[in-house]
Amino acid sequence: MKKHSIILSLMMVLLLGFQSCDIEEEIIDEALGEELLTNADALSLLAPAYNNMRRVYGHRWFFALQTFSSDEGMLPTRGSDWFDGGVFQELHTHNWTPTHRYTTETFEHITAGLATSSQAISFLNEGTQEYAEAVALLSHFMWVALDAYGQVPYRGITDINFNDDPQILTGSEAIATIVTNLESVMPSLPTGKNTVRYTQDAAKSLMARMYLNKVVYEDRYGSNYSFSNEDMQRVIDLTTEVINSGSHALETNDYFSMFDPDNENHPEIIWAVKNEKTSVRIGGRSVSRNTTNGLSRGLLYKVDGGWEEGSDAGCALPGFLDTFDPVNDPRYFKENYPNEEGTIALADYEINRGFLEGQLYGIKTEDGSPVINEDQTVDIVPVQLFTRDFTLANHTRQVSLIAENQSVGVRVSKWSIEDLGANRDDTGVDIVVFRLADLYLMRAEAQLRLGSGDALSDINAVRVARGGSDFAKGNATLEDVYLERGFDFYWEYHRRTDQIRFEKWEDSWVDKTDSDPNKRVFPIPPGPLAQTPGLVQNPGY
Repeated sequence: MKKHSIILSLMMVLLLGFQSCDIEEEIIDEALGEELLTNADALSLLAPAYNNMRRVYGHRWFFALQTFSSDEGMLPTRGSDWFDGGVFQELHTHNWTPTHRYTTETFEHITAGLATSSQAISFLNEGTQEYAEAVALLSHFMWVALDAYGQVPYRGITDINFNDDPQILTGSEAIATIVTNLESVMPSLPTGKNTVRYTQDAAKSLMARMYLNKVVYEDRYGSNYSFSNEDMQRVIDLTTEVINSGSHALETNDYFSMFDPDNENHPEIIWAVKNEKTSVRIGGRSVSRNTTNGLSRGLLYKVDGGWEEGSDAGCALPGFLDTFDPVNDPRYFKENYPNEEGTIALADYEINRGFLEGQLYGIKTEDGSPVINEDQTVDIVPVQLFTRDFTLANHTRQVSLIAENQSVGVRVSKWSIEDLGANRDDTGVDIVVFRLADLYLMRAEAQLRLGSGDALSDINAVRVARGGSDFAKGNATLEDVYLERGFDFYWEYHRRTDQIRFEKWEDSWVDKTDSDPNKRVFPIPPGPLAQTPGLVQNPGY
C-alpha cells in the first residue's frame, strides 16, 4: 500500500468514520499513525469517506441549501421559534453572506469528504474495488463542491502529498478531471445492484448529471444557456447505458416505498447514502429530520413501539403545490389512515405521506402521550399543536417567512419516520441520491435540448409507473420535464440545481424577490478562503 505520514487525529477520524465529534487532537509519533493505517483492512480505510457523505447530505446542509433556497420549500419563523439567527430567512430570500452557518458547514463537510477520500486513495491498492470506490467518492464530493460553490480543492489521485497546497479546479477543468478519474476506475467498480456502494451505474449517473449541467458550470453567471449537442449526446448515451443495464426498475406500486426504512436495494434506487440504526462500518446513525422538520408538533407517530412528535418547521410553498394534480398524482399524498374522526387498530397506524394539507387528524393524546383503548385501538381526532399554542393543526397553503401562527404551511412527509432518540437522529432510511426516474428525465431533457429522440416516451415511462396508463402525457416540452422533476424529486436535493439550469432561479416567489445571478453559487467561507491558496471569493460576496 502507498504510505504517507499523518497525525493521530486524522488517523482516528479515518478509523472511527466520524462517529464522534469530540476527538481531541494529539500529535504523537507519526510513524505509529501510518502503521495503523497501513495495516488497516480496505473497508476500514474506505468507510470514512462513505460516512462523511451522510454529513454532506444531512438535513441542515446540502438539503437546506438545495431546498430552502428554492421555490419548493420554506422554513418560516413561527413566533419566536425557528429564527435561528436568521439563517433560514437568509437562505429563502437569497441574502446569505460568507459567514452563513449552513453554507459554511456544508463547505466544511465537503472538504472533509475530499480529505477522507484522498486519504483512502493514498493507502488503497490501485486496481482494487475499494480504490475505485474511493476515487468515485472523491469525484462525488468534487461534484457537490462544483455545483454549490463553483470551486473544487483537488490533490489528484496519484502521488498525493498532503503537505502541498491543492489545485483549485473550476468549470470545464473540474468536469474533465472528474470524468477522467471516473473513467479510469470504471472497470474496477462493481456492476449490478448495490445501492449503498458506488457502482458503475452510479458513476455513469454522476457523469450524466455533470454533462447535463456542464453549460451552467462553465458559465455560472450567463443567461440564455446554449446546451451543446455533444454534451446532450453524452447525457443520452450514459443514461441509456444505465437504463438498459437491467439492474434497476421504476417503482410502479408505492412511490413512497423508496423512502422507507427498508429502502436499501430498492429496485429503482441506483445509489443512496447508507443509514443504519446501529453502527456499521459503511453507514451509521444519521438524521431523519427531512420529514420530522416538516411535521406538526401535535402529530404523533409510532416509532419502534414508542412515540414521537414533529418539530413544526419546514413546509411547501403554495406556488409549487399549485403545479401538482393533487387528486390524480399519487406522489402528492398517500393515505395510510383516514384523515377524519374515527377509531383504528393500533397496529394499523402509520403516518400519512406526501403533502399534509388542511386540518390534520391523528391519535388522541393526553399530556403528549397516546391514549390506547382496552381493545388496542386508538381514536383518531383533530390534531392540536399541543407543544405550542394548542390551536388546531390546519395547514393552509398560504404561508409567509414570518408565519402568522404555528399551523400555516403545508407540511411534507415524504421520507419515512424511524427514530430511536428524542433528537430524532437515528434512522435506517437511506438518503436517495440517484434513482432510475432521474435517468429517464435527464435523457428526456437532453433529447429535447438536442432536438432528437423520443422524449415523450421517457416522460411517460415515469408517469405511467407512478399513475398508470391514464396518467400519460400527450406532449413533451422542456417545461413538461421541469414540472415532472418537481413532481418526482421534491424534497430530494434537486430543486436549486434544476431551477438554475432551467433559468428560473432568479424568479420571485413567496417573500423572495432577489434576482442576483451571483447567488447561483454560495460564498467560500472566510476560514478556508484565508487558509487555502488559490481559493478566491465568488463574485457578489
